[in-house]
Amino acid sequence: MTRFLACLSLFFFLVPVTYVRGPAPATDDSQYIAIEPVALDAGNPDRTRVGRLAFLGGWKITSDNGEVGGISSMVALPDNRFLMLSDNGTLVGFTLDEGRLRAIRPFIAPLPDGPPKPNEFARQNWDAESFLHDPGTGQFWVGYEHQHSIWRYGSSLSRKEAANYPAEMQDWPENGGAEAMLRLPDGRFLVFSESAKYAAGGYQALLFDADASETASKAAAFGYRPPEGYNLTDAALLDDRSALMLHRRFTPFEGVSAILSIVQIAEFRPGNVAKSIPIATLKSPIKVDNMEALAITRDAEGALVWIASDDNFSTLQETLLLKFRLLPNKAAPKKGTGRGEKQKAGASPGFSTFESD
Repeated sequence: MTRFLACLSLFFFLVPVTYVRGPAPATDDSQYIAIEPVALDAGNPDRTRVGRLAFLGGWKITSDNGEVGGISSMVALPDNRFLMLSDNGTLVGFTLDEGRLRAIRPFIAPLPDGPPKPNEFARQNWDAESFLHDPGTGQFWVGYEHQHSIWRYGSSLSRKEAANYPAEMQDWPENGGAEAMLRLPDGRFLVFSESAKYAAGGYQALLFDADASETASKAAAFGYRPPEGYNLTDAALLDDRSALMLHRRFTPFEGVSAILSIVQIAEFRPGNVAKSIPIATLKSPIKVDNMEALAITRDAEGALVWIASDDNFSTLQETLLLKFRLLPNKAAPKKGTGRGEKQKAGASPGFSTFESD
């Protein structure tokens, strides 16, 4: 039975569609979001370490609104305010009240605009995969698969400001588009393909000399090589010199796992094949699912790492939000710590909706 369920789950990872569902159920426009706590390792409740990550909390997210799910990327705002983006173009926002286990001032709403249908017979399929925010201007960027493009939205996410279909992205596989995106402190953009092969090794990535949503920006190619057997799902700047990279893998025998790694931004240069160094591996018995979204915040003690999962709109999977403290490199153990782990090198929302309580 375990193998059967694993093989069934594999369908949702390999089928080349954004999400799969049967006949459309009755519409539920509920704005309610429920959260319930989850342990890092249910069989070992005292476990709090995985590689260079210290577990601070975890939550399962549910809603009666059928558009909640398929989380592919997220933005973390001050005071535990989150904007999660589903691959169907739905925004899921809430303030996480960790103490009272509540999602405060939630909203569920579609993006105001996105790539048009390729023809009149096709269904709408935005497949939003990456999501960025500039706290200075308040602007947002979204990277789309299928119709490979980068779009910029205003600070209230109520209107489109710009859209670009870079020529260098148009030969990427239909399901291998802008899986991850970074905006450097100097305004340059990095866009990573999940599966377009780079001739010198790894997978294709692009370095834009300016805002990637503007048609005047120019792109230069480089490669990114993820950990063996894994695919990149998201990235987030750690500081002005380094970034964290999130990867996932699924096999019918080992199930799902994820690797978080660190890379120096200097590695992202034209013609180079960048590599990252794994700092944590999430796999059974650790609570893990199809981890696709990554965000970083900071407090007085340092960096906090948030990882969320894409449930593929499947009842066999979950939407999880996990919170970790990033530990200093010198604190990372040389060998596995803990059981089962081996350490390895509708209406658009208004602006007020985004503010925290």
